[in-house]
Amino acid sequence: MNIRATTLVLLFTLVTLAACGSGGGGITPPPTPPQSSAVKFYTYPNGAQWIVAPPGTATAQSAVNIVADSQQYFTTAMPDGSIRYKFAPTGLRTISVDYVMANGGRKNVRPDPFVVADNLTHDYALLGMAPNDFFFHGGKCYVVNSMDNNLAVYNASDFSLVGGMTFPIGASPSYIFVREGLGVVTCNGNNRVYAFNPDDGSELWSVMIPADGAQFPGPGRPYADQDRIYVPLANIREFGQLGESTLYNPAQLATVNIASKNLETKVMLNGYNAVEAIPIGDNKIAVCEAGDISFDTGYVPFAYTTTYVEIYDLAEQAVSRSISIGVVGGGRLLYDEARKRLLIGSLLAGRVYQISTESWLVERGLLNPIDLSDSPTFISSMALAGDALLAASFNEDLIYSLDADSYTVGAWPLPEPLSLEQQALFLAGPQALHYDTAGNRLLILEGIANRVTKFSLPTMQD
Repeated sequence: MNIRATTLVLLFTLVTLAACGSGGGGITPPPTPPQSSAVKFYTYPNGAQWIVAPPGTATAQSAVNIVADSQQYFTTAMPDGSIRYKFAPTGLRTISVDYVMANGGRKNVRPDPFVVADNLTHDYALLGMAPNDFFFHGGKCYVVNSMDNNLAVYNASDFSLVGGMTFPIGASPSYIFVREGLGVVTCNGNNRVYAFNPDDGSELWSVMIPADGAQFPGPGRPYADQDRIYVPLANIREFGQLGESTLYNPAQLATVNIASKNLETKVMLNGYNAVEAIPIGDNKIAVCEAGDISFDTGYVPFAYTTTYVEIYDLAEQAVSRSISIGVVGGGRLLYDEARKRLLIGSLLAGRVYQISTESWLVERGLLNPIDLSDSPTFISSMALAGDALLAASFNEDLIYSLDADSYTVGAWPLPEPLSLEQQALFLAGPQALHYDTAGNRLLILEGIANRVTKFSLPTMQD
């Protein structure tokens, strides 16, 4: 038999053995790495590409081997078991990731592509003029449009309009709170507090907040329990020109009795410019006083007096603690119940401060702040998405992601900030954030673009 015939016989024998089996075995092709919904191959609009996986994916600080377009790259899993690796080249297509699983054993996967632009819906919901705040409760989203002087009530699932109310001209509705059976809007234009029906947004009653010597009482973000509405007051005595200081009277917390529908009292606070009140559990609220914030000639904010956080006891109807943070311009509050922390976001710089709600000590203060960015970042809102702390920068049009335990910037789900900019010189102005757990999506109220933007987060599980 010649060489050609011998070769054909051997090939036929191999094919037959592979098809029929030989002694229970056979020749099988090399395994194809399975698809994974936990490890992601991110592509940002600017071309940046990352391998990203959530905490608990890999064994802490174990080796991770990445093959991208036939080139090998090596990195190490983070202490929390997450994976983050940024490629220097761009335009990569074929990726595989080999790592040690958190529970031991190796895993080789082809990560799911996650194109950031495909998961960012800019005009998810179009709103009225100058939306200043939104609130989610009972399957509805409540939006106050300050220039249109109205409250709009939407179905939170698809943002179909289901109700609302119109305020008097110049009322300038600014902040909102909703609980079961009652909604509250504070208006900076006519200094009134409006109570409304959460079912359809119809007005129930309203009460005036007297100025008492202030040029601008400036009612801030309110809170309401079953008995009272609590309204922080900025109490601006005189607006300064650009480059000059704005003058403030001492801040106050106004309490409105729901049963009598009357202003009950104004509680004196220790700082200036009270801007927000939020519940922090155990029948308490926290009130933030930002300090005497003014603007220089370039519209950059500055402050001269300290930020205070007051802990107000709802049972005692009195301030139980007053905590000084320093001259930091703290204005946004977020209560992290799981970690017993109160976070204060700065309106002056890209920094967050932390108070323990067990010891009431300032754990991250002037000397060790949580830094988001070296740029002037005006933090307008914060939200928790699982173990991620999300923070919006109003002036940069960026959403930052930090690990909620270590505060490492660039943690899951955003290895680098999410940009809301669609074109040069376009400002979206993120005002408020809401993480929808059921839909695994971040909803972003954009006060300048007059819309809600939706960012669909990647899944975390295989």
